[in-house]
Amino acid sequence: MDKEVFEVILNKSSKESKIKRIIEMKSESALPKGENYTSTILKITLKVVLGKGRVATKSFIAKKENTGEAAEQLGNDLALFCAEASVYTNVLREMGYLMEEFGDTEGPLWCEFIHYNRANSIIILEDLKASGFNTVKRTEPQDLDHARLTLRSLGRYHAMAKVLEERGLISKDGYKPHPFLGDGIYIRNFLYGSLQTLFKGMRKSWGEEWAEYADKLSQMSCEELSKRITESGNFDDNTFKCLNHGDCWSNNMMFKHNWEGKPIEMRFVDFQIPHYNSPCVDVTSYIYSSVKASVRHQNLKSLIELYHESLTSSLDRFGYKGSKPSLEDINNAMERLLFFGTCFFTACVPCALTERTDALDLDKIFKTNGEEGYNLSVYCEDGVVETIGEDLKALVKLFEKR
Repeated sequence: MDKEVFEVILNKSSKESKIKRIIEMKSESALPKGENYTSTILKITLKVVLGKGRVATKSFIAKKENTGEAAEQLGNDLALFCAEASVYTNVLREMGYLMEEFGDTEGPLWCEFIHYNRANSIIILEDLKASGFNTVKRTEPQDLDHARLTLRSLGRYHAMAKVLEERGLISKDGYKPHPFLGDGIYIRNFLYGSLQTLFKGMRKSWGEEWAEYADKLSQMSCEELSKRITESGNFDDNTFKCLNHGDCWSNNMMFKHNWEGKPIEMRFVDFQIPHYNSPCVDVTSYIYSSVKASVRHQNLKSLIELYHESLTSSLDRFGYKGSKPSLEDINNAMERLLFFGTCFFTACVPCALTERTDALDLDKIFKTNGEEGYNLSVYCEDGVVETIGEDLKALVKLFEKR
C-alpha cells in the first residue's frame, strides 16, 4: 500500500470520528464535597454528532479555580492553574514525544489535555473514568499492590523529567520550592497549625499515656519546626534532582483495575505544584500520605528498592547520559526527609482519612495563620490513635535528636 492511499484512509477515519456539532450539554460536580479544596471539578457530558451522522456521548473534565480568600492567596503565591497548564502543554507533551521516540508502550502517566482558558482559570481535560480509570477511596490508605504500581510509575515519571532536563526542555530554574519545604507561611499554616490541633486532640481524648508525648512535641516552636523542615528538603548541588509532581497523594491519581481488582494502570492528575528537588520528595509525600501505615512499616525497604530500580532502568531506557543515583543515594535522601514525612503523616493525614467533609476551613486557616481552621473532632475520632500512634512516638524520638 503506497503513502497516498494510506493518507486517504487516515483522513477518512479521522473525519468519521470528528465531532461535527453538539446536540446537548450538561455539567455536574465530579467530586463530592471535601475532596478538593483548591478547584471545582465538573464533569461535562455532551451528546454529539460525528462525521457520518452517528450520535455519540462524550465526556470531559473541567477544572475551575475556587473563589475565596484562601483560593486567592494560593493562586497568587503558587499560580496553581498557570503551573498546571504549563506542565500539560510543555512537560507532559514532551514526555509523550519521548515515549514515542523510544517505543515505550507502557502508556502515558497522565490524561489528555484539551484546553486552558487563562482568563477564567479553567482547564479542560480527558475524562479518565470513560476509559475505565477510577480514584481510590481517600479514606482508605492504599495497599501494597497500589503502592508498587505508583512507585514504579513515579520512577518512570522522574526519569522522563530528568531526560527532558538534560535535553534543555525543562529548566530547573523555572520552579519554586515546594511550599511545605521552603515557605515559612505554609509550614506555619499547615504543618505547625495542624500539629497544634493534634496536641489538643491528644490531651482531650487519647488518654493519660499520650499526654507526655503531647507535652514533648508541643515544646517545638514554629520557628524550629520551619527550620528543620526546610533543612530536610534543602539538598546540595551534588544530589540527583528532577522535576517533581509536587502533590502526590491518593486524590491525585487514578487507577484501572483488572477483573480481580488488582491495579494494572495508573494516571497522575493535578499537576499544580511542580517543583525541582530530589525525587524523594514525591516518594516521601506519597508513601506517608497515601500508603497504609502497616504496609509502609513492613515494606518500606522493598518499596524504595522498587522505586530505585524503576528510576534507573527508565533513565537507561530513555537514553540518559548523566550520573544515576545509587540505591544508597536514594536511601540517604529518604532518611533526610524522614522528619518531614513523619510530621506530615501525623499532623495532616488524619484530615485526609476522615469521612468528615468539614475537616479543614482553608479561609480560616489563612486568616488566623493556622491557629484556627482545623476540626478538633478529626483528631479525636475512633481509630486515629491506632493509625498514627506509632509514627507519633517516632516523631518524638526524631524531635529529641535535635
